[in-house]
Amino acid sequence: MSLNAHKELIRILEPDLQRAEYNCRDLEPIEVHHIVAAGLRFLGGGRVKDQRHIVKFSRAAAYDAVSDFIDAVNEAPELGIAFPTTYDGWEGIRRGFAQKSTHGLLHGCVGAIDGFFQRTNRPTASEVSNVLSYFSGHYESYGLNCQACIRSDLRFTYFGVVSPGSTNDNISYPIAEGLKNVFDSLPVGLYGVADAAYTLSENLLIPYFGAERFDPAHDVFNYYLSQLRIRVEMAFGRLCNKFRILSGKVEGSLDRVSAILNACARLHNFIIEMDGPFDTKVYNSIEEEMDCLEILANPSAPLGMSYLPVVPDNEFEVYSGISHTRQAIVDFIRSHEGIGRPTHNIVRNRRELAEAVVQSPDGTAVDREFVSPA
Repeated sequence: MSLNAHKELIRILEPDLQRAEYNCRDLEPIEVHHIVAAGLRFLGGGRVKDQRHIVKFSRAAAYDAVSDFIDAVNEAPELGIAFPTTYDGWEGIRRGFAQKSTHGLLHGCVGAIDGFFQRTNRPTASEVSNVLSYFSGHYESYGLNCQACIRSDLRFTYFGVVSPGSTNDNISYPIAEGLKNVFDSLPVGLYGVADAAYTLSENLLIPYFGAERFDPAHDVFNYYLSQLRIRVEMAFGRLCNKFRILSGKVEGSLDRVSAILNACARLHNFIIEMDGPFDTKVYNSIEEEMDCLEILANPSAPLGMSYLPVVPDNEFEVYSGISHTRQAIVDFIRSHEGIGRPTHNIVRNRRELAEAVVQSPDGTAVDREFVSPA
């Protein structure tokens, strides 16, 4: 976060945080910039009790300051996450994705959708009626399923904590009504992109999987789709790398964990809006762009990913859908011989054939197309 962004954040949060008139041990008031610094340091992975030594808070004041900061971020209208409400807004998103798609092949994309798993403490019986529904067998941890949609510059247009950790993305997506309803109402020709864990529809395109992916045109389609889908993985990676609290188990009640997740997503957008998307350069490959963004792998994540993707369990069922839009794109690929996977991508895919399965600690396996771009 730049100095200008930090100053602007203080300006936005000042009306809410000024009402919290804490006193430090010297009886001098703790100012807004102290509270903002403590909150940012906490979300960055610092411990609350460490803040008391840095700013000389009392223990209680340190916890209150962090709590007030998170609440202020989530209540500030300037930091809200929302879909555009005008034609120009949607057109700007569409153009951004079209520029990321080689040859502009997927020129109707207006969002990349995916979910991720956030580790939490075991919820109490007083918080939820079904404690076990929050346990993920794949990660052997309790957690929450978060659904998100992003723009090409990695800003969120939707972010929500929507379901218990054992819930797969295909079930969580309809629960996120604010997300699904928007895409269901899109006009023909505009669509979102997602992985194979979601159900294909006219407004949500997913890759071909199983035997269908071996059709040459389907394989090429999967490559062009992955060019855009991977941007939501990059957004999650940037979110978790910047706010290191998300790289481990987030402590607290489910309500507090949800508030922390939403605050991180809002600040993620704010930083990109203030400091720029860092994606104006033309990169030779997705890997080069990810290296430039310094998105690092999470040791606990499969396939070298930077966050914990939602991995379907043994009971996951694939639902076949229909999309004339996807078929039209494939027909276009078939009729143009010059459209195909680049050589470097073909070489990489051959090298990664051995990693085509995501293995969980308990031995459960699932095809990687359900959790990561092909």
